[in-house]
Amino acid sequence: MSYDLKSVTNNITLWRKTFWNSMKKFSKIWIFTIIIFVLTMVLFKDHENKQIKPYNEMLDEVLAVVENETITLREFAVYVAHEEAEVHEQALAYDPKNTKKYWGLHTNGQFIKVAARNATVSMAVHDELFYQLAMEKNLTLTEQEEQMLANDVMDFWADLTEDGKEQKLGISKEDVEQALQKIAIAEKAQAVYAKLNNVKYEDYHFEGEEFSEFLSQYDYKVDEKIVDKLDFGDITLSH
Repeated sequence: MSYDLKSVTNNITLWRKTFWNSMKKFSKIWIFTIIIFVLTMVLFKDHENKQIKPYNEMLDEVLAVVENETITLREFAVYVAHEEAEVHEQALAYDPKNTKKYWGLHTNGQFIKVAARNATVSMAVHDELFYQLAMEKNLTLTEQEEQMLANDVMDFWADLTEDGKEQKLGISKEDVEQALQKIAIAEKAQAVYAKLNNVKYEDYHFEGEEFSEFLSQYDYKVDEKIVDKLDFGDITLSH
């Protein structure tokens, strides 16, 4: 049997060309499939991260780290309860028949629910820092201050349990007592450091410029993914 060498060569060239064209098409389809898969997983993960969960199922989540000390959502719960109660009073004055409407208002470039949430996170960071500074200086509460704290704990707990808010938050009376004690000690440290730095007590308020400058000297980090999961206005409230 004889072969036409030129014909065979042409057939091989054609086969190679066809093969590589097919491989290129296959590669493009495969790469496109991988890209779609990766994008789908990223979007799914992002949706999962932003999904709102009941607060009482997230208590061990770390909201922020201040000087290597964590603030968990369990510790943050008293701030949530306090801030929601404060804004709820404003919402009642705005529209007593539809309090949820107030939370959705947009003012000063932010929705009220977002502004309340961010302010509350700042409060917690503020108090955690001053509590740590208080521990460095061995600051403690006096007997009179301890009595005032005990009264505050009783009042706070009574307000929570009246509407079952403690169940929505998932916290105990002991959690409230520990959190309020830290806040009381932090306030005492704030007064001490304000005097040491020759500024007014109010200047070290969590929104004050003096405190912002003071805070910049320390390491802290807020987990925005956790913050985004906090649906302020609907954590302890039923509209």
